[in-house]
Amino acid sequence: MPLSPAQRHSQRLQMKQQQARLEEVNTTASLHLQVQAISEDVALLRSLPTTAERVEMKRDVLLPKWLPTVESYLELGRVYANPVFTYCVIWLLDVGQYDQALDWADIAIEQGQPMPENIRSRLPAFVADQIMEWAVQASQAGEELEPYFSRTFENVTQRWRLHEEITAKWFKFAGLLLLRDEQGQTRAAAIDSVETLTNADRLLAAAEAKYHRAGVGTVRKTIAARIRHLQSQ
Repeated sequence: MPLSPAQRHSQRLQMKQQQARLEEVNTTASLHLQVQAISEDVALLRSLPTTAERVEMKRDVLLPKWLPTVESYLELGRVYANPVFTYCVIWLLDVGQYDQALDWADIAIEQGQPMPENIRSRLPAFVADQIMEWAVQASQAGEELEPYFSRTFENVTQRWRLHEEITAKWFKFAGLLLLRDEQGQTRAAAIDSVETLTNADRLLAAAEAKYHRAGVGTVRKTIAARIRHLQSQ
């Protein structure tokens, strides 16, 4: 006896539910194996004695091994806690592959991916601190900070929920960058543009508003004095 339209519809729903349950089982089993494998890799990584060796292993061994796994996860479009994804974001930052690191960090943060147990900070704070550490070193070496600094600055100040001290640190650094002289030293007295000085003070004021111990009082007074001097000429 042929099935009625209602019965056929019910049958299709049952088949879809069975397929979804099967995919769930396969995903759980696969993820369990992945977590086991990457935990072994992390243990091996931590056994290396030097930072240079660890960076080399991340760049040459671990990322080539695990990036395809994360790419497959992202292509499937299903969202679940995925330690492999988080580790790859961390390792991409560690080896300086900032384009992919920040692209994937945005996704991982949106998904609420948890951090490994040995890292106390949440992912937004971790990314903010890592990029800030790089920016400080790069600026001291006279290297270009864009596009990574502005991209992360926007996330830190407009999108991510962070401790006030972290956000203040970003406002402060952005303000001090505007005050650098030709030798890369922070020197408000060397700046001849009132507009630049005003923009720097606005950023430093934002830092102070976020965190009262931001440590910008002295430089703000110097900026004010420099602006008065320029306007009196």
